[in-house]
Amino acid sequence: MPELISDLFIAPVPARLREPTPVATVIIDTEEDFDWLTPVEGTPFDTAYLHHLDQLSPILRAYGAVPTLLLTYPVLENPKIVTQLRRMAERGDCALGLQLHAWITPPFAGQPRSDLSFASNLDSEIEAQKLENLHEKFVDCFAMPPTVFRSGRYGLGPHTARLISKLGVSIDTSLAPRTSMAGEGGLDYSAIDFEPFWFGDDRKLLELPLCRSVIGWGRAFGRAAYRWINQPGRRRQILGAALARLGCAERVTLSPEGNGAGAARRLTDALLAREQRIFPLSFHSSSIWPGRNPYVRSRRDLHHFYDDLSAMLTDLADRTGCRFVRTDAIPGLLAPAGPQPMTAAR
Repeated sequence: MPELISDLFIAPVPARLREPTPVATVIIDTEEDFDWLTPVEGTPFDTAYLHHLDQLSPILRAYGAVPTLLLTYPVLENPKIVTQLRRMAERGDCALGLQLHAWITPPFAGQPRSDLSFASNLDSEIEAQKLENLHEKFVDCFAMPPTVFRSGRYGLGPHTARLISKLGVSIDTSLAPRTSMAGEGGLDYSAIDFEPFWFGDDRKLLELPLCRSVIGWGRAFGRAAYRWINQPGRRRQILGAALARLGCAERVTLSPEGNGAGAARRLTDALLAREQRIFPLSFHSSSIWPGRNPYVRSRRDLHHFYDDLSAMLTDLADRTGCRFVRTDAIPGLLAPAGPQPMTAAR
C-alpha cells in the first residue's frame, strides 16, 4: 500500500457499496473569500458573498442532490450567513460539515507563513486546539455535532485522523489523489489513486477522497509518466499537455472547476472500469460569484461553471445511473470493512 496512507490512517481497507447501483454526492468547500496566493495569518477575508448560496439550491434539487457544505471558521462567525445556512438545512437543501483553514482558525501563533496553512505542518497540540475551537463554534451555531470533515488545502497531518475521530467525525474528505502540494510545503499524494476506504482501529471511519485520477490509454505507464512530469523541479508542461491531448495520461477531477463535462465523463467511465462506484462531485463556494477564485473570474466564467455543473449532474444521473445521496449517508450503504488491505497505486 502507498506508505503515505499507512502513515496517516490506521488499518485502511477498501470501502465497497453493498448494491450495484453507483452513488454520487456533492461536497462544497464553503469558505471565506480570501487571496488564494497568500493563505497566511492576517490575510484579509470576507464572507458576505455567501448570501448567493441559495442560487445553487434549485439546480441541485432538480437532481435530488443534497450538498454537504464544509464550513470554515469565518463562515461560522457571520451570524447572517449562519442563519441562512440553518434555514437551508431545515428545508433539506443542504447538510453541514467542517473544514479547517488553519491560517484563520484560532489560536494564532503570530507566524504569517504559508507552509502553516497545511495542518500537516502544525504541532499536534496547535492542530488539536484549532479543531476543538472549530468544532465548538459549529455546535454553538447549529446545536448538533458535525460528522463530515476536510482539512483545508488537503493538509492532513499524522495526528489529524485521531483528532477528528475524538470529535465524533465519521467521514474525512481530506485526501487529494494524484496531487502534490510539496512545492508549497504540503504533502505529496501523487502516488495515491482515488479509492474510498475504511480506517481506524475498528475501521468505522470512512475516507472519501477528492474524486481525482489520472486516466487514459497509457494506464500504469501513463500514470507513472504523469507523476514524473509533475515532480518538483521536473516540470515538463509541454510534455504533460501532449500526453493529455493524445489521451495517454490526463488528470481529471470530478468538478466543474477547471474540468469540462467531457473530461468528467471520461473520468467516471475510467473509474467504473476500475469498479469504483462512489462519485463525490466537489467545488468551492467561491465559484458561485465572479472574482473570488482562479476558476470563475468573470460572468462568462460563471455561465460556463453552471453549464458544466448541470452537464455533470445530468451525466451522473442519466448516463452513469447514479443515485444522489447525502455524504453522511454513504457509510450506511457500504459493506462491512473486510480484511483485504489497500493495494499500491500504479
